[in-house]
Amino acid sequence: MKLRSIMGILLISHSLLISISYAKTATVTWSDNAAVAPVRDCRIPLRKLLASSNQSMIAAEHPKATDLDVLMEKHDDRKEMWFIQIINVRQAHADSAPGAGHYGWVVYNEKTGELWDERDQEHPQKLTTDPAALENYRMCKMQDDRCFQANQNMTDDPTGGFYPNAFEVEGDSSVRYIASQEKRQHLYWAPNKECTVNAFVVNNDKILALSWGQQPGFIWSRYVHPVTKKIIEGWLPEEVVKTKEQICNTANQQATGENAAPINFVIRTVSNQHQRLYFYDAPNEICQNSTNAFLIDGDKVPASDKPPQAGFTFVRYTHPSTQNVTSGWVHTRGLVQP
Repeated sequence: MKLRSIMGILLISHSLLISISYAKTATVTWSDNAAVAPVRDCRIPLRKLLASSNQSMIAAEHPKATDLDVLMEKHDDRKEMWFIQIINVRQAHADSAPGAGHYGWVVYNEKTGELWDERDQEHPQKLTTDPAALENYRMCKMQDDRCFQANQNMTDDPTGGFYPNAFEVEGDSSVRYIASQEKRQHLYWAPNKECTVNAFVVNNDKILALSWGQQPGFIWSRYVHPVTKKIIEGWLPEEVVKTKEQICNTANQQATGENAAPINFVIRTVSNQHQRLYFYDAPNEICQNSTNAFLIDGDKVPASDKPPQAGFTFVRYTHPSTQNVTSGWVHTRGLVQP
């Protein structure tokens, strides 16, 4: 369902390189396929920009964008210039051809968006590029710069300068749950809603919210996949991070609002495939009753005749021996007519 990752990260040109720090962390690699690249990498549109240029080696060999890789250096004196070495990773090195795949250097002016070949410094050549590829790269780079600046502006950085960075769970975090209007709630690598990554959580996912890792509108959070135990950490919008009490109260308020009329009870029989039919304090999966009270197949219970709420029905069960009454919500699928 979700790609979970990540422990140590090194910033290079405001893009993120991910390294793995222990075995239960998902392996993350750069890819043009967004489904397997959880962090935005502006080198992807940069490679497409370079592949569209008339740089001499590219014009001669016509490599695909996915064949290319880059090394970037900022010029100390020419502040707006990036020196970019172009490498064709598909060309194997050999003793007889140690320079295979090295296409040379170009210079990128981040202010104007121009690419230059400066091998002949007295007569530098302005390269042509595809305008759409140039615009895509410039937009990605501008967005990355804003995200990087958002991290720089933090008053209290929970990551310690790494994105993301593991935090000690005990004493530093509290359990929260996701309540979002979206089917997928993406995480962010900076406290800014422009800074999404392709990893996400969904409603009712349990997270750990870092108690001191907060910025205006955001909370630094950890998600541990309940099956694979893979971990992802990042920023989540504060408005989607709720306590169990908040979620259950909201679920009950919605159910009450939609069913203001008095409840009429009808008799239903429990038929739950020989599984316990647990009580919930509210019509939501995370709101299971803390006493773990349950019904079993064959129990007959008065059940509300109102339409199910999020797959739950309100029931009131009287124990035949003790006469103790237990009221609450149960999964509607576990009830049938007598």
